[in-house]
Amino acid sequence: MNTHKKLNQIFQSDENKNKLGTLKVKINPKDHNHTERRQQQRAINETMMNIALLYGEKDFHCRDIRFTLLDKNLRNTVYAPFIDELRGLRVICKIGLPTPEIITVYWHNKTKRKVRRSAHQFLNI
Repeated sequence: MNTHKKLNQIFQSDENKNKLGTLKVKINPKDHNHTERRQQQRAINETMMNIALLYGEKDFHCRDIRFTLLDKNLRNTVYAPFIDELRGLRVICKIGLPTPEIITVYWHNKTKRKVRRSAHQFLNI
C-alpha cells in the first residue's frame, strides 16, 4: 500500500479531524485551478493538506497564515512513521474569513534540507 493510502486511512480514524470544519480553495481570477494544479505537480493530496492544517506550525506572513509540518509537530502523533514524507509541507491560507481559504501548497525545501544535513552530521557522513 502506498503512502497516500496509508495516510488517508490513518486520517480517517484521527479524532482531531473534526476540528477542521469545512475548507475552501481560494479561486484566483487569473488562474482558476492554481491550487489543484500545484497539488498534482508536487504530489500533495487533500489528506496531507489536512494534516498540515491540524498539526503544522502556524505563523503569519503578509496577511496570510502559513502552516508548516515539522518533525516536532508530528513526533508524538499517529503520523510519526511518516515524518520523512511529511516534513516541510506548507499550506498557505487567507486570513480574515470565517473559514480559511487555501491559496497554495508546496514543500518548504529549507526545512527538508536542514533536517537531512543535521542527520548526516550526526552520522558523521
